[in-house]
Amino acid sequence: MKKIFFLLSIALLLIMSYVVFLNMSNIIDVHILKGVLYTFDAENPFVSLHLSAGFYTMAVMVVGAFVGAGLISLFLAIQGNKIKAYKRELEKSSINSEENASKVQVLEAKIKTLENAFDSVVDERTQLEVKIKSLNAEIENLKN
Repeated sequence: MKKIFFLLSIALLLIMSYVVFLNMSNIIDVHILKGVLYTFDAENPFVSLHLSAGFYTMAVMVVGAFVGAGLISLFLAIQGNKIKAYKRELEKSSINSEENASKVQVLEAKIKTLENAFDSVVDERTQLEVKIKSLNAEIENLKN
């Protein structure tokens, strides 16, 4: 797509250059700031320039190129700021996910510790039950 626009812009530049070349001998009058800004007085312009049509066309093309470049740079700067903000957001979310992952690991370690403690308590209870049964059996033997 970029290549198509590049080729199209080159073609338009060549066509406009040809038009400029054809109109170099033509003279046009450019009126700037009429005597009163809101009335049209063709006989009494404040500033009147006699320019070659080719030069005028070339000047319009150059000014248009600078205006276009300025607008594109403005849009690119805005887009760049959006990209930087998005990158910061991604970094924050990755840091949060890393923190969450470490919290999960800590909780898993605590769960394992509690499971081990529970298993040891169950083992101790089983041993105590065995001792109680043996003591009850001894008590029964002593009674008989």
